[in-house]
Amino acid sequence: MLVLASICHAFARRLLPGLLALGLLAFPAAHASANSACPNGPIRVGFYKFGAAYRDGKGYDVDIVRELAKRLRCPIADEVELPRIRALKMLETGQIDIGTSTLATPDRLRYAWIYPYNHTKNMVLLHASIKARTLADLQNDPALHWGKVRGYRHSPQQDQLLAQMDAQHRLSVADDEDDLYRMLDDGIITAAFAHPSSYGRWLRDPLVAKRITVLDLFPNSETLASGIALSKARFSQAAAERWHQEVLNMYKDGSLLDILRRYLSEGAARQMMQQPLD
Repeated sequence: MLVLASICHAFARRLLPGLLALGLLAFPAAHASANSACPNGPIRVGFYKFGAAYRDGKGYDVDIVRELAKRLRCPIADEVELPRIRALKMLETGQIDIGTSTLATPDRLRYAWIYPYNHTKNMVLLHASIKARTLADLQNDPALHWGKVRGYRHSPQQDQLLAQMDAQHRLSVADDEDDLYRMLDDGIITAAFAHPSSYGRWLRDPLVAKRITVLDLFPNSETLASGIALSKARFSQAAAERWHQEVLNMYKDGSLLDILRRYLSEGAARQMMQQPLD
C-alpha cells in the first residue's frame, strides 16, 4: 500500500502542472473572477483631458472610477488617456469598458449606459477683442469666431448656435481643451463654451484672466448631467445597473462631494452636487 501511495503521489505531481496549464483544474480561479458587476473580468478605462476631471493621470474622474471599482470589487486592468473622439469610438466598439465625464445624447445612448455623477453648465468665454455682452449683440459682431473641442457636445441650444457658426464658416475645431484655450488666448478664436471645472485652472493665470471675459449668456439653459459611460458591448443592463446604484450610493453618503473637494473649491464642488442624481 505504501508503494502504491508513493506511485500515485509521484504521478499526481507530474500530471498536476499539465492540467493547470490547460486550465482543467482552474475552477477556483474562474469562480473567484466571476463578478456580475464586471462580467468580462478586469476593466479598461478611457479618460480624456478635461480640466479638474482628468489631467496627467489625476483628477476627480480617476478617483471616482477607482472608488466605484473598489466598491464593486472590479479590478482595473488599464487606464489610458485618449482624444475625446477616440475614447467614444473605443467605448462603442468595446475596446474600453468605461468612459468618463460623458453627456448622454441619443447617439451615445445607442452604445453606452450613461449614469450622471455631477451637474454643471457651460459658460461663454470671450476674447478681449469682443465687446458684445449679450447673445444678440454677440452674433452680430463681425469679430466673432467660435471654437469648440472635437467630439464635445453641449446643450441643444448651444449646439444649435455652433451649427450656425459652422454654416457661416465662423467655427474652428480644437483637438482638446488645451488647444481650445491656446487658440482663444491667441485670438485665433474669440469665443468658446467651457465648464468652470475646466477653465478654472487656466484662468488662474492673472495675465490670461485679464484677456478673457466669462459670461452666462444662456441663463435659462439647463444644467448638463455629466456621467460615467459603460460600453454596451461589455456590460449587460443588469451589470451596468450595479455601477449606477453604486454611483447613487456615493452621492448619498457624500463620497462624490468629498472627491470633488479634492480638486475644486468648496463652492464649485457643492454646485456640481446641487441637483439630485437619478
